[in-house]
Amino acid sequence: MRQDPMTRRGWVWLIAVGFAVSIVGIIVGLQKAGPRCGSPLVPQSREAEILDALRPGSRAAGECYRNIDAAAVPTWTLIALGLVMVLIAVVIRVVTINRFSTSAPSVAAQLDDLARRYKEGLISTEEFNAKRADLLNRL
Repeated sequence: MRQDPMTRRGWVWLIAVGFAVSIVGIIVGLQKAGPRCGSPLVPQSREAEILDALRPGSRAAGECYRNIDAAAVPTWTLIALGLVMVLIAVVIRVVTINRFSTSAPSVAAQLDDLARRYKEGLISTEEFNAKRADLLNRL
């Protein structure tokens, strides 16, 4: 069973896309949630906290932290999605390695076995030629 190169290398593309999605999540997570606010990945909003201390009742820090919490959902979703894509690609690669390593013997090994059986007289010349042609067609 032969696969085209894109199918065989699909897991590589999935890893690349997974890392790209995670990086986008990190970039989104580093964006400030407001003018005096931190970001989902760096949530300190000292400027808003200082403003609240200087102007009682301004509630700037509370607003910042609500904005940060709202922005955290897409950030962590993108990062997690990217990591899941990478893990799926690794699983696909491991499964394909295991499938091909435990599958039927190689065509060369089958040809050797066929020649051995023919030399020992276990199969006829017609059977040998037919099976050899079948095996060579698989290449």
